[in-house]
Amino acid sequence: MLGGYSSSKNKRLSSGSVRLHQAGRKLIFTKKTYANPYFQKQKPRITKAPIYSFGFKLIIFIIFATIIGLSWFLFFSATFNIKEISVIGALKISNTEIEDLCWQQTQATFGRQKNIFLFNKNGLADLINEKYNFDNLKIKKKLPNKIVISFTEKQQAIIWREAEKYYYADNLGNIISEVNPLNISQKNYPLIDNNLEPKIVDKKINITPEKINYILNLFAEFKDKKHGFDVDRFILDNEETTIKMAVINGPTIYFNIKDDLAKQVDKLTVMIEQKLKTDFNQKTYLELRYGDRVYYR
Repeated sequence: MLGGYSSSKNKRLSSGSVRLHQAGRKLIFTKKTYANPYFQKQKPRITKAPIYSFGFKLIIFIIFATIIGLSWFLFFSATFNIKEISVIGALKISNTEIEDLCWQQTQATFGRQKNIFLFNKNGLADLINEKYNFDNLKIKKKLPNKIVISFTEKQQAIIWREAEKYYYADNLGNIISEVNPLNISQKNYPLIDNNLEPKIVDKKINITPEKINYILNLFAEFKDKKHGFDVDRFILDNEETTIKMAVINGPTIYFNIKDDLAKQVDKLTVMIEQKLKTDFNQKTYLELRYGDRVYYR
């Protein structure tokens, strides 16, 4: 029996962690370890990297190399740099002016738009529309290196001068383009000088077609020295129904757009032939707006 641990002393041996052994009169305590099967420590899982074959790696390399090579060829090689610009539809406007705008656009984005794939057609359209007023503007890319610009010019009818600038415009007052005064030929179109506040708004002259047509009729009547003198320009001022026609080295003649043009021309002809004769160019103005009378100074 185990001394000191008999049942008579109501002592019970622990069923858990300690067991007693007797060796002579000496007691030896030995620990025993128990493991809970439900809470066993799990060993870490080791994931092995997939092993790819040489052939698979070669295919991936070829794909990436192809993408990089193709990208360089399409976007960086000289093959697709724009080299030719074709302009279709220019009549009064010089082709060179439109071509210059296109070359200007190729320098955008640090010059990368010289590549036909990177070229911004909308950017070029904005440049053209800022300066001109065309119908049916179209811009096309033709591989490998050509830009085609086509449009329809509005029919020029007048030259409009405002704020020291000159513009071509049609008979409805639509601005077509700004023009260098050195390139203007007044033999073909009437020059209208606006001495009022600016009238151009969104490429449109704020003037009635009636007034433009009256000036066109005046220009047709007096062009090519039909009445013995050359017309310099037509002047607009604060009098809404008045058109002033300035004669080169001569007077300014006042017309009423509400009165019959032929009747006023007849009055002028009679006055020059029967009364003024050679003194016509010495006068400051002739007034034709009031009835059958002609006033002059």
